[in-house]
Amino acid sequence: MGSVTRSDGVAARERRVEVTERVLTAVEELLAGGERYTEIPVMRIAERSGMSRTNFYQYFPNKSEVLVHVAEVASAAFFDAPARWFADDSALDQGLPGVERVIREMVAGFREHWTVMRALGELAAYDSEVAAFWFGRINGFIEVAASHVECWREQGRVDPAVGPESVAAVTWMVERAVTQHVLHPNGAVTDEGLVRALARTIWLTFSQGSR
Repeated sequence: MGSVTRSDGVAARERRVEVTERVLTAVEELLAGGERYTEIPVMRIAERSGMSRTNFYQYFPNKSEVLVHVAEVASAAFFDAPARWFADDSALDQGLPGVERVIREMVAGFREHWTVMRALGELAAYDSEVAAFWFGRINGFIEVAASHVECWREQGRVDPAVGPESVAAVTWMVERAVTQHVLHPNGAVTDEGLVRALARTIWLTFSQGSR
């Protein structure tokens, strides 16, 4: 019986992932048409996803839940690279080029899902459920990254002054800079130019102790 229960649980999780991916594609297709997320009825998202109203609401009880679930997938493309960098003991040994690779992946991840990321930022300003997800996602990343930085500090690999505040400042700097760059581009700033500027700032923050 236990194995059957576990199998059912695995199947349910796989089904949830498959449905979320379909809904993410549907939302991005609808947003690509120029509409704002708040203007799109839930039923249009359900229909574009190939789901009945009843089935759709079994997974997503309201439109905020829809955005939270698809944004969880979309934002992973933004956070995965820096999460791997902070978790890698050899990150500081990779030097500035390693940081540039991370920022380059973050810009690419944001561009890939820019419509959902834009909707996420807009709704987080006034929707408490969306705000709890997005700011919780960012703060959770900061907490984990700061724990790795603490280990580097104990090893004498970064400046003793570098702590959680430094991680928070760098994280919010990158999030705001990439968001502004992709959604409201300045023609004088290229992707690669932004990558180099952000990477240099981050490297100067975390590499001081290793010099």
